[in-house]
Amino acid sequence: MKTDLLPTERLVHSTELPGKLAPVRPSPLAIVPRLAGYGVMAFIAWLLLSTLLEPWVSTKATRAVLNAPAMLITTPISGTVSELHAQNGQPLEPGQTIAVVKNDTVARDALTTLLTQRLDLQGRLDDLNHRITADQRLLEYASDQYQQYQSANVAQLQNAYASMQAQQDAASAKVTELDNKVARAMTLQRDGAVSAATVSAAQAQADTARSEADALDKNVEGVGQSLAAAKRGVYVASGQSSNDQLTQLAQRRTDLQSNITSEQAQIDALNTQLGNLNTLVAHEQDRVHALSDYVVKAYGQGTTQDIVAPVGTQVSAGATLVRATDCSKTGVVAVFPARMAGRLNVGTELKVSIASAGRAHSAHITQLLPTAKESLQNSYSAPFPYAEDGSVYALAQWDDRDAANAGIPPCTPGRSVIASLR
Repeated sequence: MKTDLLPTERLVHSTELPGKLAPVRPSPLAIVPRLAGYGVMAFIAWLLLSTLLEPWVSTKATRAVLNAPAMLITTPISGTVSELHAQNGQPLEPGQTIAVVKNDTVARDALTTLLTQRLDLQGRLDDLNHRITADQRLLEYASDQYQQYQSANVAQLQNAYASMQAQQDAASAKVTELDNKVARAMTLQRDGAVSAATVSAAQAQADTARSEADALDKNVEGVGQSLAAAKRGVYVASGQSSNDQLTQLAQRRTDLQSNITSEQAQIDALNTQLGNLNTLVAHEQDRVHALSDYVVKAYGQGTTQDIVAPVGTQVSAGATLVRATDCSKTGVVAVFPARMAGRLNVGTELKVSIASAGRAHSAHITQLLPTAKESLQNSYSAPFPYAEDGSVYALAQWDDRDAANAGIPPCTPGRSVIASLR
């Protein structure tokens, strides 16, 4: 009886060797588990080598980031932020207006005192101006009156002088006539025509006329001198009302001119004081205005990183308004393991790769720190990378030649990079 064999049994039994079994051929898939085991063993070996050996032979930093010093723009006064002119990512220039802080509690005592003093000086100056104006009007009136009285007095003296001159001429002619009469009488006496008494009488008349003429000459001379003095404005009190009035007007005019000179000197002095006081008032007003609406400006170049105090924020003196980054001092903060401390020095060159496909940048170490204190980290725009115990912080700056070769990296504080020794 013949039974059918299964397919697998057909492969096992061979027709060439009747009565014997043929050897079994292994499947190609049977090697896969073995290869997988070898791969796992190789991965474990690589992991052990990279974990234990690579740190001892690698020159790379365990962590490295780009960083730059922070520029803190603060307010020197307390108040409320009323204006803000900075935005995140905005570049800043020295002297650029960042914010305006309004403070309504600024002390104005000094300004009030100065304004009170200015009002007092202004009042005194106005009073002096009124007084000098009144004195000038009185001086004009007194001068007009003086001119009128002087003109009338000079005219009167001129008339009197002319009348006396006419009398003087008449007296001189009379004297001449009487002298001639005396001469004729003396001639007639020698001839015996008249007596000596007649001659004596004629001589007496001539002497009387001569005395009168001499007195009249003196009067004419006095009136002439008075006329000349009157023309010069010089008068002597003589009991005459006109002379007394002119003397009083002249004295009044002199007093008014003296008052005007004194008042003008006082006005000049007050104007000088007022000018100096106005300067002080202007400076104090500028100070009060500057403190009431204080303009906060940037003191260096940088890029705005964070708006700490937006509009409406109440701030105290010294508070930070804007936190910016000084991109001109961008550098690298790298953490190296303790085993590399002996190879690190100030000036040691580093190779920094920002992007895996980009060109490496050159930098040099400027400072080595065993730890990074919080105060130091606060002076930078990004926190320092974590460091294990014994690690060393290396602060590096870009080399000058790096700008010509690879270009200064962008200002991106906190960005992770790869740093290694050259």
